[in-house]
Amino acid sequence: MSKLQLLAASMINQPLLMEISHAKSFIADLRQRIISGDNEPQLHEKAKQVADSSRYHPVTGAYRFYEISNGVAELSVRGALAHKQGWYSWMMGYNVISYAIEQAISDPDVKGIYLDMHTPGGSVMGAFDCADLIHRASKIKPVWAIANDMNCSAGQLLASAASRRLVTQTGIVGSIGVVVAHTSYEQYLKDAGLEITLLHAGDRKVDGNPYQNLPKDVADRWQADLNDTRNKFANKVAGYTGMPLQSILDTEAATYEGQKAVDIGLADELVHSADGVAMLAEHCKTFTRTLTTGTTTMSVAQPAAAAATQSAAPAATAPNPAATSEAATQESAVTTPEVAAIAATASADMVIELCEQANMSDQIGRLVKAKLTEEGVKARLTALSGVRDTLAAANLSHMFADVAAKLDDPAAMLQVALTAATAHGEDREVNSSKQVVTEAAVKQPNAKTAYADPARL
Repeated sequence: MSKLQLLAASMINQPLLMEISHAKSFIADLRQRIISGDNEPQLHEKAKQVADSSRYHPVTGAYRFYEISNGVAELSVRGALAHKQGWYSWMMGYNVISYAIEQAISDPDVKGIYLDMHTPGGSVMGAFDCADLIHRASKIKPVWAIANDMNCSAGQLLASAASRRLVTQTGIVGSIGVVVAHTSYEQYLKDAGLEITLLHAGDRKVDGNPYQNLPKDVADRWQADLNDTRNKFANKVAGYTGMPLQSILDTEAATYEGQKAVDIGLADELVHSADGVAMLAEHCKTFTRTLTTGTTTMSVAQPAAAAATQSAAPAATAPNPAATSEAATQESAVTTPEVAAIAATASADMVIELCEQANMSDQIGRLVKAKLTEEGVKARLTALSGVRDTLAAANLSHMFADVAAKLDDPAAMLQVALTAATAHGEDREVNSSKQVVTEAAVKQPNAKTAYADPARL
């Protein structure tokens, strides 16, 4: 099945957390794409663009799915949301959002996360886990969401999980409800003189199939499931935001624009879309989180806030100068080598340039993560070049990636090389044997006709 066919199976006749007018358009567009044969959606342009150094995660070496501005990771959440669907021009997978959030949390360059949202919502599958992950992340670093210009239904669920929710003057939020679009082709098939029989085991196996009108008992069961999902949705929003549960249910899945979203409590502040990132960057300077270890609780502030607190401390509490000098000397002895090592580490730009010069762009992520010096990167690339040439000479270029991954572990690298070489040798031996047998068969005369051949007389 193509990606769009898999998507259709998870969205058509399935509960959706999506604003109704967009749900109708989305389902219609999805069907049209499948009918027209456009079964492989195009990757989002940002997922295809050539990466510069800022796009590489300094810890994992992986490609970043967000841009960083003044310490704020900006993640665009666009289009319909679906379970495990990647990142496309008109659709985004919850898995991409979750992956980007996890990246940003472990990224030392990121002080806060900004979800720039323009989505009508999406599938139920994957939505609640993604929202919970955003909520967890907000306890570690500030996570702000902005309706720019829409975060409805599943989008509202994700935005509610953030630390703070912003809305533009024309931004639309809400739609805290669930919908299923069931299509019946029963009359169409009758008019066409067609009859489809579904053989099945299990009374509910074919519930909701498109070849017959939806039976009342099936519709009742579906409605009960939708009510349960709506209550779960409302409870999540209440738990994330602190809004009363009944107030959320009383919205009856209505949508709210601009200031009305703030008045109802689904947004915290009305802002201009151009100001949100700067507001979060300023907030990050004073953001404090609480860490609890055993019976000890302590507040941990961002560097700027910590510096301000220290500078404001009363002079009467200043430590003994001699003790301070001694402590500083000891600290210097510990931290100086670390600082020197960080300073000597090759920049991501340098790693990219060296890898491209060596025609080894596939090694960029691994070498950025390794945090080597410039000389270390050059030495590693020289070693990799030698490995590549040696494998090519042995007709084993296909195993370069596996061997390169074990370069820091000679024993493991040798094992990989020997295993692959042995398998390759066996293949060559088998092929050689087949060739000998084939040649012998060609040269061996047919016993019945050999002496009838005039050439033998």
